[in-house]
Amino acid sequence: MEKILFIRHDKIGDFILTWPAFYILKKALPNTRIEVFVAPVMKSFALTCPYIDDVVVDTGDDAQLVEQIKANRYDAVIVSHSDFRIYNLVSKADIPYKIAPNHGWFRYLYPHRANTKYKKGEPCWRGSYMLAEQFLLNHQVTIPELPSQLWDVTSEREQWRKYYQQQNDEKLIFIHPGTGGSSGSLPEAHFAELITKIDQRTDLDCRFILTYSGDEKALALRIQSLLVKTNIKVELATPLKSLADFARSIVAADMFIAGSTGPLHIAGLHNVPTVGFYAGRRSAPKLKWQTLTEPAKRLAFTPPVGRKGRNMALVDVDHAASEISAFLNQHYAEQV
Repeated sequence: MEKILFIRHDKIGDFILTWPAFYILKKALPNTRIEVFVAPVMKSFALTCPYIDDVVVDTGDDAQLVEQIKANRYDAVIVSHSDFRIYNLVSKADIPYKIAPNHGWFRYLYPHRANTKYKKGEPCWRGSYMLAEQFLLNHQVTIPELPSQLWDVTSEREQWRKYYQQQNDEKLIFIHPGTGGSSGSLPEAHFAELITKIDQRTDLDCRFILTYSGDEKALALRIQSLLVKTNIKVELATPLKSLADFARSIVAADMFIAGSTGPLHIAGLHNVPTVGFYAGRRSAPKLKWQTLTEPAKRLAFTPPVGRKGRNMALVDVDHAASEISAFLNQHYAEQV
């Protein structure tokens, strides 16, 4: 098999959670080209993935896309995200082998299907992973084990720490207070309280970096203004040109704190310690949306589950600050 097209055409967080699937495909089939169908905004970031050889950008011109996919002569297509439009594209492109998830009415249109329903207590990245796993099993290929770190750019760590102006033994604590809309976020005053209490309770010299995108800058500035009369080192991140650059730069972080799943999942690729703030739902979002960071380096907090579970102001910030500080003190003491 020489070329595979993987259809993964949705949000940044969901794309990142497909990296385990990309990994096992490339690791199991090192001589096969893995190409991914993505939205235009995802192109530069998708190309940073070491397990992707190229991308097909969704231009919206279906006739052109069919011709492009035909010309690329794929041996197989793995459809992780589908609707009737996607089915039309891949069917008209005459790809010999097609596999899709075994759910939704469109499943009956595909000759090969895979169970992608992850079990209770499993993270949602398992869905795309099981699709890739079934594809490999169908071709009698051994499933490789996942590494503890999916994106190793540690060679760039020092240059990015200089970019964020890290000094001496400072620990860089990244905080992304904005949200992409699919999740809640702590109130501004609670972020300021969290930063204050972490700074007071940790034994480390911390520099807090507020990251943001687009109009989230105003939010970051308001949080910074709440701390202006303190001696806490809290700064706004210097903007980068692209999502790909920002994603690489997170290798500089000693911890990443956010309510937005996209940035948290990027940090998880680097195996950076992550702290997630999620709405309190019965679907257990801190399990469902857990990052790809190894388990011992993941912390997550929610409001009480129930009718008020979406009210992020009900998160116990004092408890969260104590847990985060204890983790930092223990984790980085062990590295001395």
